[in-house]
Amino acid sequence: MRLNDPHVSRRHATLHCVDDNWTFIDNGSRHGTRINGTPLLAQEPCVLAHGDQLTIHPYVLRVDLGGEAMTLVQLTAHDSGNGIKLIEPDELANLAGRRLNVLLDVASKLQEASDEKSMALIAVKALLLGTGFGRATLLRGHDDSLYEMLASVTQSNQGDVQARMSSTLLRAAAAGKPVRLDQDAGMNLSESMINQGVTAALCVPILLDSSVEGFLYLDSTSGLKSNNDDAAFAKALGQFVGMGLGEIRRRDLAQRQLHIQTELAAAHAVQRRLMPADQGCMGPWRWKLYSEPGRVVAGDIVGAGESDQGFWFFLGDVAGKGASAGMLMASIQAHLAGELERGNSIAQAMNATNSYVRRHRSQAEFATLMAMRLSSDGRLMSMVDAGHAMGAIVRAGAPAIQLQCNGGPPIGVVDEEYEFSELQLQLGDRLLLFSDGVCEQRNADGEELGMQRVFECVADSRNEHEDVERVMQLLRAHAAGAPFTDDVSVASLAYGIGQTRSPV
Repeated sequence: MRLNDPHVSRRHATLHCVDDNWTFIDNGSRHGTRINGTPLLAQEPCVLAHGDQLTIHPYVLRVDLGGEAMTLVQLTAHDSGNGIKLIEPDELANLAGRRLNVLLDVASKLQEASDEKSMALIAVKALLLGTGFGRATLLRGHDDSLYEMLASVTQSNQGDVQARMSSTLLRAAAAGKPVRLDQDAGMNLSESMINQGVTAALCVPILLDSSVEGFLYLDSTSGLKSNNDDAAFAKALGQFVGMGLGEIRRRDLAQRQLHIQTELAAAHAVQRRLMPADQGCMGPWRWKLYSEPGRVVAGDIVGAGESDQGFWFFLGDVAGKGASAGMLMASIQAHLAGELERGNSIAQAMNATNSYVRRHRSQAEFATLMAMRLSSDGRLMSMVDAGHAMGAIVRAGAPAIQLQCNGGPPIGVVDEEYEFSELQLQLGDRLLLFSDGVCEQRNADGEELGMQRVFECVADSRNEHEDVERVMQLLRAHAAGAPFTDDVSVASLAYGIGQTRSPV
């Protein structure tokens, strides 16, 4: 093949065909060869594929293997000056070119639109630029009783008549395909539309994930008519609108999720600040605490402190989720801690807290709670169980024993005096307490973890740190990677001798 140009070497390249496979070899040409923009090494065979572009400056040839033989199609004219003609600006501005430019322009603008109304205005202006219609409207909704007009633009030469949009046309487009009414095409326009001067109308559905989210509606009055390609242009623009709508909704969802996550993080931070330190000691007692928030604002309650009457500790859970549960948690935490710091007995403190919550709660708000005060030497424990019952005594070499003590109903349910129990503790005893987010966590089959498995997992544990670690390992294995559905709090308090005081 002869390519007449000074840049092409006399024996520039060689084509070979072996077993229907075509290879191309640059013979060490002076100006080289490129395939799909990549320079070829001299004398290195390159296997050709259908659609490859060979550049032998100034020629660009496309490899066509779609027929019975290989064909090289010239894509560009060479620089020899023969047969080259500049395209005039008027020719570039024809309808097809203008429509392409409109689509390219509107594609970028729709991606940048801040909301659905600004996106709709961009779309309807583009529709009028790319079609012969007199009015363009974007409607949101898919039920003719729930349509919302987001934007509408009219050509200056449309006339004074503003025709009503055809409900028949909208219902037909709701099936997911563009539809058209056109007198010249023999379509039956309703008498009311004819009386309003409608000469053509087009309706294109806007699809988002295959569902109809709205419509592009175009019509003309005063003799204006559409071009044959208007439907194809409007459909292409409708696809861009669908993508833009999806992007706006994704951004909106991301912003809402970010707002929720920020609020949750702040609420969880407050909740955690109200709790004692992760570990500490007071007198002969030391503790280990782990708390992890669930997917919403909930209300795990954990408190620890000391007064002249000894060390106190409580753990519980507010019913429900959300801001109200978090506020009730904070109220109970502050009120009960204040009563215990003043030196009241565990029963007196629980009774006062119950009365306070009863005065300020709504009908559905309550909290379960286990609270205890330990004597100065740590051996005698006074304890109240307000409907919680999620605790055990852990002793070396023995199964965990569920804590059984007096108490009453959950905090805030009824006006009732709480009873307490006294337990004599042995050196080395540990008290394991946890919230209902532990035992009520479900696995993939919907099965709750339950308390018995929690008690069994700490049967041969050696200290308070291992107690908490084993419970959390069990819980995470049961959840199998799924997020916890509720707040999770686990505490283990170990009774020993010679512990130094640590801040709460």
